[in-house]
Amino acid sequence: MRHITILATLLFAFSAGAQPAQQAVTGTVKDAGDKTPMAGVAVRVQGATVGTFTDKNGQFSIQAVEGKTLEFLMMGYKTYKHTVLKNTLVVNVLLEVDEVSLEDVVVESGIIQRNKLGFTGAYATVNSEQLKSIGNTNLLHSLKTLDPGFVIMEDNLSGSNPNAMANIEIRGQTAMSITTVQDEAAAASNQPLFILDGFESTLQEINDLDVNRVESVTILKDAGSTAIFGAKGANGVVVVETIKPKEGRMFVTYSGDFQAAVPDLSVYNMMNAAEKLEFERIAGRYNYSVADDSEDPSVPMLGAKADAASQKRYYERLAMVQSGVNTYWLSEPVRMALTGGHSVNISGGDKALLFTAGVSYKNNDGVMKGSARDTYGGNIKLAYRGINSLSIQNSISVTGTTAEDGAWGSFSSFVNANPYYPKTAADGSITKYLDSENSSVAVNPLYNASLNSMSESKILNITNNTSLDWKINNSWHLKGSLSLSSVKTGNVSFLDPQHSSFDNTSYDKKGKYTSGTIDLWSYRANASANYLKSIGAHNITMQGRTAIDESTNRSETLVALGFPAGSKGVPSNAFSYEPYQRPSYSERIRRNVSFVGAFNYNYGYRYLFDLSYNMEGSTNFGKNRKFQPFWSAGVGWNLQREPFAESWKWLNELKLRSTYGTNGNQNVNVVTSSIYSYYVGNNVFGQASYLANVGNPNLAWQVVEKFSAGMDVAVIDNRLKLTLDVYQSYTSPLIVVLNQRPSTGVDSYPLNMGFLRTRGYEFKLHYSLINDVQSGTLVNLRVTGAYNRSIYGGFNDALEDLNEAYKKEENAQLSLSSLQHYKDGNSPSDVWAVKSLGIDPATGREIFLTKSGEQSYLYNSGDRVVLANSRPMLEGVMGATVRYSRLSFSLNLRYRLGAYAYNSALFNKVENISSGNIIYNQDKRALYDRWKQPGDVTEFKKIGLQDPTPVSSRFIQKDSYLRGESVKLTWNFTGDRWLAALLLQDLSLSLSMNDFFNLNSIKIERGIDYPFQRALVMNLSARF
Repeated sequence: MRHITILATLLFAFSAGAQPAQQAVTGTVKDAGDKTPMAGVAVRVQGATVGTFTDKNGQFSIQAVEGKTLEFLMMGYKTYKHTVLKNTLVVNVLLEVDEVSLEDVVVESGIIQRNKLGFTGAYATVNSEQLKSIGNTNLLHSLKTLDPGFVIMEDNLSGSNPNAMANIEIRGQTAMSITTVQDEAAAASNQPLFILDGFESTLQEINDLDVNRVESVTILKDAGSTAIFGAKGANGVVVVETIKPKEGRMFVTYSGDFQAAVPDLSVYNMMNAAEKLEFERIAGRYNYSVADDSEDPSVPMLGAKADAASQKRYYERLAMVQSGVNTYWLSEPVRMALTGGHSVNISGGDKALLFTAGVSYKNNDGVMKGSARDTYGGNIKLAYRGINSLSIQNSISVTGTTAEDGAWGSFSSFVNANPYYPKTAADGSITKYLDSENSSVAVNPLYNASLNSMSESKILNITNNTSLDWKINNSWHLKGSLSLSSVKTGNVSFLDPQHSSFDNTSYDKKGKYTSGTIDLWSYRANASANYLKSIGAHNITMQGRTAIDESTNRSETLVALGFPAGSKGVPSNAFSYEPYQRPSYSERIRRNVSFVGAFNYNYGYRYLFDLSYNMEGSTNFGKNRKFQPFWSAGVGWNLQREPFAESWKWLNELKLRSTYGTNGNQNVNVVTSSIYSYYVGNNVFGQASYLANVGNPNLAWQVVEKFSAGMDVAVIDNRLKLTLDVYQSYTSPLIVVLNQRPSTGVDSYPLNMGFLRTRGYEFKLHYSLINDVQSGTLVNLRVTGAYNRSIYGGFNDALEDLNEAYKKEENAQLSLSSLQHYKDGNSPSDVWAVKSLGIDPATGREIFLTKSGEQSYLYNSGDRVVLANSRPMLEGVMGATVRYSRLSFSLNLRYRLGAYAYNSALFNKVENISSGNIIYNQDKRALYDRWKQPGDVTEFKKIGLQDPTPVSSRFIQKDSYLRGESVKLTWNFTGDRWLAALLLQDLSLSLSMNDFFNLNSIKIERGIDYPFQRALVMNLSARF
């Protein structure tokens, strides 16, 4: 299809009648971006048949008449026009990339290529320049900014931990992650499929991929673009293409990324030493009572139950506060993290043999001490183009990762440490405990951090991809490929025997060593045949493809307990394995086979029709249901190509499209897991076994029906562009695990039941305010947005046992699971709680609203109702890009509207402060915003070590925000004379920041186990 378009362009370039030449015009054509000469640019006189091409140096010569217009045409670039003036001898031209043309001529689906103009599917494509305009540190986070349908769910526990993998969704959920069966080798239930250079990849590999290697990323969203992936495309597909070898002289490219990150501690609203001690006094920790209204309430009065010990404790702590002790524990486990990344790529070759080779290294230190993620990699890609249009390409890549989490533990242990205690004893030693009162013990977090505990994992990934491409003629095109991959993962962790978690453990059980290895070997092979035919205005494309793949996963785990003090985790020093346990081993083999057919027809690229069919078999499901068909159909209309629209000069594109089809989701179930497990002991009859799991032979696939409709609009010389999509997915049946009665002999059993429906919309609006190529001035504005909501049903009373278990469990009113409830017609993201009418000003007690509409002081879990939804009504990014000459600036702000969140800081650190956890620091609002005396109008109960507070609507708050997602400033030195002395062709320097401010409607702790960070990144890119 691309060749036909180029041929049409060239025929058009010579289609006008010849004119007498009056003067010769010469010049050079260069790329406006990197200023490199461009060969093969068509140069013609508008309205004449006179035409030529630029040579390998970008130079041209053409005869032209004064007053006529020269046109410069190149696929992927905007047409440039120049009027010939009298005595014009030299014309130097800069061609600007036409982003629409360059990105959309071909849609890369990872299996087959689609012509953009005739494709009906919903997708988004971004190139390397767009990715780098956000930042060079992480590919996934750049995609989150550029496309509204690609969502990374915020992890409030892991924060900015470099070793935490992102939780990604494309267009919402297709599975209930809470109730589906999932093993350790499977991806998350709603995680998309990743394709790297035509082969299936993993989230971890994409997360660690060097951004400088990426040429483009295509996000496939609807059934029309993902049905060809069958059982793996339900959650969308992310297709990543790395830089391909290009013909020409050899180029050497270097990119260096240098990052300085600091933790964002502004989100923690903890008391200082004086405030914490005062709160303890008022709450009654020291058996003091506040004087009556006639006296100064700030003066502590001896209560009836006061004793000498409590007085001594209070005044000792008061003396420490008055002496200036006010320890800021939050700064202890964190640091300014410095990260350096380097990549070097070499490319070149001729028409017969092209090559690309590169190496990269990145040491990514986390803002918590001891945490880091170091990655390295090397790749070589060779492309041979032989006779008879046969090309062979082979690439081999080796990547490695070393991840460390250190001994500092959870950041919350430092957030919660009492500020009126010094970090060390008078002699400088680190004590084990900060506080010990009755049965409550507060550990010094610095003590655990000083021990020999550690956690480390290493990953080595070796992949070899070979592909053959044979263009038999203009119609037939054959392809084949084979991928071999080996991934070895090793995890080692050690918890020191002197760690406080072993305080109540016997000596021979103190200390824990865990070691695990995973060996994954896989192969994937496919072959395809493509047929293309154009008969007049009728264009037909057909593809047939078959693929097989197999993966073998072997894992071993060893857990040893009991180590002598001072041990550094040598397994041979352990006293024993875990009680009644021994080293474990498992082996799992999965196989897939698929047969894909795709058909595309269009009439003059006006009326479009797509059809695809996939028959796929997998060992992931019941033996009676291994095969499942998937299909999709799509229609489209390019209205701008209609004859009646030819006079609409303002309209560049108006495409209407819609698709419907099915996908599968195989990121679920453990049918391939072991059916039997073995007892530790044995007898005269041999080793005993028991039934550990039962596979359901009739377990069916999770089939997802998808509908999508959208429009692509471009007007006013492509200055204003709009993409709008609405969609629905319907998953039926779901795979759910139900607990079984003891008499069955198994704990649980996977079944098909229920459905999940997700509806939503997304849009992208782009406006080019200024676009002057010659002066290098560009101003682009953009805004994106998305919304989706899921509803499940069809369970009837099957999940009522789970709901009842949440109600009846110990301390059910304090359990976060009480926020969840499974009921047909509701959303998985609904937030359930008893509605609160607030705090009674007279008594300081909470008033609840029952389902019958009555007020009550008594909490009843049966009065829970849907209060809100944790999904936003609208979320997206507002951005701007400004370029003047060599200076470029980009800014992206993320907004979120209409979401609600559970505020754990209010629940755990403002209320629910018992005599056991008062030894920890608390939120300032516990002192200043709680009820103190009759008549106070407050949000929170009276100060005191009262009975537990249940989860109610008071702790569910609106979570709307505006955040500084990214800002980047770039200066391009290309063209400066001094570069030649350094043998440089191009040089650019950029500075960027991510998450540089946060305006939030809710005051909540962000980053409980690991803090979030704010980073400044400098990038240096050079080409020799």
